[in-house]
Amino acid sequence: TKNNVKLFTTHIIKEDSQALYGFIDNNEKKLFDTVIKINGVGPKVALAICSTFTPSTFAQIVNNNDISMLKRVPGIGPKQASRILVELSGFIIDSALASGQENSSILEASLALESLGFKKDVVSKILTTCVSTNTSDLVKEALKKLQK
Repeated sequence: TKNNVKLFTTHIIKEDSQALYGFIDNNEKKLFDTVIKINGVGPKVALAICSTFTPSTFAQIVNNNDISMLKRVPGIGPKQASRILVELSGFIIDSALASGQENSSILEASLALESLGFKKDVVSKILTTCVSTNTSDLVKEALKKLQK
């Protein structure tokens, strides 16, 4: 079967190597491109950030100046987390994503569901359909929807 896939890429050329990074979501590519510009953040850490958080969740973490959440990313310690937050203060991915839809309850529910093994993109889509406002109700509602 013929299936077309749109891929957003970043091509990094260094003196001794070339690397091509592909993203299905343009906001994830923007996130990668933004964090890779920070001193001390290489492609490995940038990819770890992209695979740990959705772009909107990452924007929320930066806006809340949440070092403890950022330290959950493999390869990021307290000093690097602080540096990233300082460099990205006021970071917004996309006006649609940063319109305040994502609050701390959604962030906590998202992390809880991801820790149960659900993929972050699936969790993100499900949570946008939930009507609950506190973390535990959001998790319960999302789990019911994820079981369908």
